[in-house]
Amino acid sequence: MTKKILIVDDEDDFRKLLVKRLNRKNYSASGAATGQAALEILADEVFDVALIDLKMPGMDGLELLQRIKKSQPEMEVMVLTGHGTTESAVEAMKRGAYDYLTKPVDLQELQLLIEKAREKVILKRRNRGLSAALERENIKRYQGMLGVSEAMENLRQLVGKVADSTSPVLVEGESGVGKELVSRALHFESLRADAPFIVVNCGALPEQLLESELFGHEKGAFTGAQTAKSGLVEMADGGSLFLDEVGELALGLQVKLLRFLENGEFRRVGDNRLRGVKVRVIAATNRKLAEEVEKGNFREDLFYRLNVLRIKVPPLRERKEDIPLLADFFLKKNAPQKKLTKEAIEALQNHDFPGNVRELANLIERGALLAEGDLIAPEDLFGSLEKKPQSRPLTLAELEKEHIKKTLDSCNWNKTKTAELLDISVRNLYRKIETYGLKPDQ
Repeated sequence: MTKKILIVDDEDDFRKLLVKRLNRKNYSASGAATGQAALEILADEVFDVALIDLKMPGMDGLELLQRIKKSQPEMEVMVLTGHGTTESAVEAMKRGAYDYLTKPVDLQELQLLIEKAREKVILKRRNRGLSAALERENIKRYQGMLGVSEAMENLRQLVGKVADSTSPVLVEGESGVGKELVSRALHFESLRADAPFIVVNCGALPEQLLESELFGHEKGAFTGAQTAKSGLVEMADGGSLFLDEVGELALGLQVKLLRFLENGEFRRVGDNRLRGVKVRVIAATNRKLAEEVEKGNFREDLFYRLNVLRIKVPPLRERKEDIPLLADFFLKKNAPQKKLTKEAIEALQNHDFPGNVRELANLIERGALLAEGDLIAPEDLFGSLEKKPQSRPLTLAELEKEHIKKTLDSCNWNKTKTAELLDISVRNLYRKIETYGLKPDQ
């Protein structure tokens, strides 16, 4: 990963010498002679660490420090000055400086401090969710991909085979089967495991906002764009970009995504300059994209570009032997002191699970809350939701309709909350309500 350092000092000889020496040490160092020049550079680029002089013409180091912390809060700033006092050191630390050094400084000591600061930057960025909660010391092989079924074993083997590839991956499956879990396994099993894993929900934002989130924007690109902002594709540089609900992308944005997939190049909103990153794209959908292509809702060329490697996650009803193991996992997570009765396990294995693994997790959480003792019975899990015997098996469409209706009722027909529980976009939920003719109970 690029190690970007910014040196801000009005002493030309010192600044140029430091930039030259850091570049020799495999850093990507840039220099600025004034605070204003530094802010102009920061408007276009994201840095890990800045070394700033305290006394400079115009904007001093303390003011620059404060403005950097507002524009790039993850970045660490070290004050490097030949005019050090206790008061200025205390004030710099109060304003968020990582360290305070006086000139002259030993290059080896400085390099060690820069590396420590960069480690903190990486952790802060990941903790902010930019790498979706990367746990560097606790990554387990195929974490969460539990199951003893042949289907799960085949899925794990397939993930292992394609993890190190740079080609796009399309992960397909019904809502709640664990498509994001598989996508995370693809990332953490790859050589990119220490790089960011960035999640983008393509159905959560309108087209213009989503474009800005993905590719970033320049200052003044639209109303409210008061500063330049890096997009998530830049944050994912060197790692993986997970596009959830990719089938919800508007056609206009599909064109720009295709261009990015072809060569890794993109333009920020409001900017004509091409930028480039190295990112592995993993896309997920619960829609049949081939059918969406025929309907004209999804570009054929984008479909084939995403469909280089395809992974289909099996629904839970096709691997019922995994239910006891998964149920035990969720139970230990929610209420480790409680246990499922034999009858409860049988009831779970006889359930069709239209909501898949997510529904199982919700049922276990419900059962743990409703059970009065340490044993969870079938009525604690299902209650009034327990299905009555059917004269014939329900079709998949009937199961989905029933599950959506029950979820809507449980959320008092709050569409946003229902869509979140079902792991689909609000737009997709409205489409299903109309298709199935669902209405609130009178």
